[in-house]
Amino acid sequence: MKKFTVSFCVLVSFILISSLGCGSNIQHISPTATIVEPNKVYSASFDKVWAATLQALSDEGTIKVIDKSGGIIVTEPKTIDSKELSIVSTTFLGKTYKSNYTINVKEVASNKTDVKVNVKLQAVQVGFFTREEQLDNVENYLRDKLFNKISSNLRG
Repeated sequence: MKKFTVSFCVLVSFILISSLGCGSNIQHISPTATIVEPNKVYSASFDKVWAATLQALSDEGTIKVIDKSGGIIVTEPKTIDSKELSIVSTTFLGKTYKSNYTINVKEVASNKTDVKVNVKLQAVQVGFFTREEQLDNVENYLRDKLFNKISSNLRG
Protein backbone atom coordinates (compact mmCIF):
# COMPACT_ATOMS: atom_id res chain seq x y z
CA MET A 1 0.00 0.00 0.00
CA LYS A 2 2.88 2.40 0.82
CA LYS A 3 4.42 1.79 -2.64
CA PHE A 4 1.11 2.67 -4.29
CA THR A 5 0.79 5.92 -2.29
CA VAL A 6 4.33 7.05 -3.19
CA SER A 7 3.80 6.18 -6.88
CA PHE A 8 0.47 7.97 -6.89
CA CYS A 9 2.01 11.09 -5.31
CA VAL A 10 4.83 11.11 -7.86
CA LEU A 11 2.32 10.76 -10.71
CA VAL A 12 0.12 13.57 -9.37
CA SER A 13 3.18 15.82 -8.91
CA PHE A 14 4.32 15.15 -12.48
CA ILE A 15 0.85 15.97 -13.85
CA LEU A 16 0.65 19.20 -11.83
CA ILE A 17 4.11 20.35 -12.86
CA SER A 18 3.42 19.52 -16.49
CA SER A 19 0.03 21.18 -16.62
CA LEU A 20 0.94 24.34 -14.72
CA GLY A 21 4.29 24.92 -16.32
CA CYS A 22 6.92 27.16 -14.82
CA GLY A 23 8.63 28.38 -17.94
CA SER A 24 7.78 29.34 -21.45
CA ASN A 25 9.40 30.87 -24.50
CA ILE A 26 7.25 34.01 -24.13
CA GLN A 27 8.45 35.21 -20.73
CA HIS A 28 10.15 38.17 -22.44
CA ILE A 29 6.73 39.52 -23.53
CA SER A 30 5.33 41.96 -21.01
CA PRO A 31 1.95 41.00 -19.55
CA THR A 32 0.96 44.68 -19.61
CA ALA A 33 1.47 45.19 -23.32
CA THR A 34 -0.65 47.91 -24.87
CA ILE A 35 -3.69 46.93 -26.88
CA VAL A 36 -2.98 46.66 -30.59
CA GLU A 37 -6.14 46.62 -32.65
CA PRO A 38 -6.34 43.85 -35.26
CA ASN A 39 -6.79 46.36 -38.11
CA LYS A 40 -4.44 49.02 -39.38
CA VAL A 41 -4.98 51.28 -42.39
CA TYR A 42 -1.94 52.23 -44.45
CA SER A 43 -1.75 55.22 -46.78
CA ALA A 44 -0.60 53.21 -49.78
CA SER A 45 -2.05 51.24 -52.67
CA PHE A 46 -3.19 47.66 -52.27
CA ASP A 47 -0.24 46.38 -54.35
CA LYS A 48 2.34 48.21 -52.22
CA VAL A 49 0.79 47.05 -48.94
CA TRP A 50 0.41 43.50 -50.28
CA ALA A 51 4.12 43.40 -51.23
CA ALA A 52 5.18 44.95 -47.90
CA THR A 53 3.07 42.42 -45.98
CA LEU A 54 4.50 39.46 -47.91
CA GLN A 55 8.01 40.75 -47.28
CA ALA A 56 7.30 41.13 -43.54
CA LEU A 57 5.84 37.62 -43.38
CA SER A 58 8.79 36.07 -45.19
CA ASP A 59 10.82 36.91 -42.07
CA GLU A 60 8.17 35.27 -39.88
CA GLY A 61 8.11 31.82 -41.46
CA THR A 62 6.47 29.88 -44.24
CA ILE A 63 3.39 31.09 -46.04
CA LYS A 64 0.75 28.36 -46.25
CA VAL A 65 -2.00 30.11 -48.25
CA ILE A 66 -1.74 33.11 -50.53
CA ASP A 67 -4.70 34.51 -52.47
CA LYS A 68 -4.03 38.00 -53.80
CA SER A 69 -7.43 38.35 -55.48
CA GLY A 70 -9.12 37.60 -52.14
CA GLY A 71 -6.51 39.50 -50.13
CA ILE A 72 -5.79 36.51 -47.88
CA ILE A 73 -2.49 35.27 -46.48
CA VAL A 74 -2.11 32.44 -43.93
CA THR A 75 1.21 31.37 -42.44
CA GLU A 76 2.36 28.04 -41.03
CA PRO A 77 2.81 27.89 -37.24
CA LYS A 78 6.25 29.04 -36.10
CA THR A 79 7.92 29.21 -32.71
CA ILE A 80 7.55 32.72 -31.33
CA ASP A 81 10.78 34.71 -31.72
CA SER A 82 12.56 31.41 -32.50
CA LYS A 83 12.87 30.77 -28.75
CA GLU A 84 12.29 27.03 -28.51
CA LEU A 85 12.39 25.43 -25.06
CA SER A 86 14.44 22.28 -24.75
CA ILE A 87 12.53 18.99 -24.69
CA VAL A 88 13.40 18.57 -21.00
CA SER A 89 12.08 22.04 -20.13
CA THR A 90 8.97 21.52 -22.23
CA THR A 91 8.29 18.08 -20.76
CA PHE A 92 8.73 18.95 -17.12
CA LEU A 93 8.41 22.68 -16.68
CA GLY A 94 6.80 24.70 -19.40
CA LYS A 95 5.34 25.44 -22.76
CA THR A 96 6.74 26.40 -26.10
CA TYR A 97 4.35 28.76 -27.85
CA LYS A 98 3.92 28.85 -31.61
CA SER A 99 1.85 31.25 -33.64
CA ASN A 100 0.52 31.72 -37.10
CA TYR A 101 -1.18 34.62 -38.86
CA THR A 102 -4.32 34.90 -40.94
CA ILE A 103 -4.20 38.24 -42.72
CA ASN A 104 -6.77 40.04 -44.83
CA VAL A 105 -5.60 42.91 -47.03
CA LYS A 106 -8.32 45.12 -48.50
CA GLU A 107 -8.25 48.43 -50.35
CA VAL A 108 -10.77 50.70 -48.63
CA ALA A 109 -10.20 53.88 -50.68
CA SER A 110 -7.74 55.29 -53.18
CA ASN A 111 -4.29 54.82 -51.57
CA LYS A 112 -5.85 53.51 -48.34
CA THR A 113 -5.39 49.81 -47.60
CA ASP A 114 -6.66 48.00 -44.51
CA VAL A 115 -4.66 45.10 -43.06
CA LYS A 116 -6.45 42.85 -40.57
CA VAL A 117 -4.20 40.50 -38.58
CA ASN A 118 -5.56 37.50 -36.70
CA VAL A 119 -3.01 35.75 -34.48
CA LYS A 120 -3.54 32.13 -33.48
CA LEU A 121 -1.48 30.77 -30.57
CA GLN A 122 -0.63 27.15 -29.87
CA ALA A 123 1.03 25.91 -26.69
CA VAL A 124 3.18 22.78 -26.95
CA GLN A 125 3.60 21.05 -23.62
CA VAL A 126 4.92 17.71 -22.37
CA GLY A 127 6.87 17.50 -25.61
CA PHE A 128 3.87 16.62 -27.76
CA PHE A 129 0.62 17.95 -26.30
CA THR A 130 -0.58 20.95 -28.33
CA ARG A 131 -3.55 23.15 -27.58
CA GLU A 132 -4.79 26.55 -28.69
CA GLU A 133 -4.62 29.39 -26.22
CA GLN A 134 -5.54 33.04 -26.16
CA LEU A 135 -3.08 35.43 -24.54
CA ASP A 136 -3.93 39.04 -25.35
CA ASN A 137 -0.50 40.43 -24.48
CA VAL A 138 1.23 37.96 -26.82
CA GLU A 139 -1.25 38.58 -29.63
CA ASN A 140 -0.76 42.35 -29.20
CA TYR A 141 3.02 41.92 -29.23
CA LEU A 142 2.95 39.83 -32.42
CA ARG A 143 0.50 42.17 -34.19
CA ASP A 144 2.56 45.22 -33.28
CA LYS A 145 5.76 43.54 -34.45
CA LEU A 146 4.18 42.64 -37.81
CA PHE A 147 2.57 46.07 -38.32
CA ASN A 148 5.95 47.71 -37.63
CA LYS A 149 7.64 45.47 -40.22
CA ILE A 150 4.97 46.31 -42.80
CA SER A 151 5.40 50.04 -42.08
CA SER A 152 9.16 49.73 -42.37
CA ASN A 153 8.85 47.89 -45.69
CA LEU A 154 6.56 50.60 -47.03
CA ARG A 155 9.09 53.30 -46.10
CA GLY A 156 12.03 51.40 -47.56
